[in-house]
Amino acid sequence: MIVALTFAAPEALDDGRVVRAARFVRRSSLPAAAACLVANGAREQLSRLLALDLETEVTEPAVLDAASRAVVFAGSFAYRVRGHGCDAFVALRAPEAKRLVAAAFGELEAPGDAALSAIERQTLERLAGALTALCAPLCGAVRAVQAESPERAAREAETYFEVRTGGRVAAAVGFALTRDPAEPAGECFTLDDLVDVEIPCRVEFARGILDVTAFTRLAPHAVVHLETPLDGGGTLFAGDAPVARGTCGARDGRRAFAA
Repeated sequence: MIVALTFAAPEALDDGRVVRAARFVRRSSLPAAAACLVANGAREQLSRLLALDLETEVTEPAVLDAASRAVVFAGSFAYRVRGHGCDAFVALRAPEAKRLVAAAFGELEAPGDAALSAIERQTLERLAGALTALCAPLCGAVRAVQAESPERAAREAETYFEVRTGGRVAAAVGFALTRDPAEPAGECFTLDDLVDVEIPCRVEFARGILDVTAFTRLAPHAVVHLETPLDGGGTLFAGDAPVARGTCGARDGRRAFAA
């Protein structure tokens, strides 16, 4: 999981300016390629089991808060996939589950509030089994699969995305992880990597204070009295960061600074 700086939609202020409010949001480190791989597998498996040509789309992996997790798992048929790296969940909310089961029997309209019959529940288990087998890119090698309560899945899930089918059967299958993947660490920079980088520098060698009245009277050729003595030295700045203190002078006809 990473914390990213984002900007809200433009907002007009009373003075005519338009600004975007800045805020930090949590983002998942799960690679989009892993979610797409699962989505492609879900399309192939569901198309085969339902004997339909399906198209799928995948939502961006997100780190959900507790309230959002409770909503996406509410009343769902949830399955825990125990993997080598972490656990994953596959969740089918009741309307989507009934829609997919009805499609398996060649019906495009799912029953309303009727509970699943025994044979429909067996069909759902078969569909879920094909989907849970796709979780290896998310949680590592699959070691076991078991039914899970939606309440517990909502408590333990952290990263979540959906695979949505379109066309003749519109449904959404939720995939979640109990732990967001660690952000891979890149190689550290060394001084050798920066040896050819040019940094603009400046030297401050004199300071003084002007009151507002004197400042407003400044004009070309004006003399400004500085408080720094001639042998007071100077400060070398790289950008706005002080780097060293030393002596200002000249060498080979050019201004120089010796630390």
